[in-house]
Amino acid sequence: MTSGQRTVRVPAPSDLHAEPPLGPLLLLELAAAVAANALRAHHVAIDGDFFPGETAEVTTARVLARECDDLIETLNDYRRRVWARLARERREWPF
Repeated sequence: MTSGQRTVRVPAPSDLHAEPPLGPLLLLELAAAVAANALRAHHVAIDGDFFPGETAEVTTARVLARECDDLIETLNDYRRRVWARLARERREWPF
């Protein structure tokens, strides 16, 4: 993931009523994005490849930033699937 702006869909009240985990999962995604950016700002070297003599702290920061990126992707994928299901269910509801 790269730093920068992105648009985030905030769950509507009806979405939260139907699928309560959407709220906390959005907060988790935002926290992971901020953590990854903070790690990259503090340890500028982690944007590159591992280098000999790198401290364990820098190596761990690199791994953690990448794990945050993976978590963001997974959370995004889950939310997209949930919203697709909710939209499908609402279209199928006859009332």
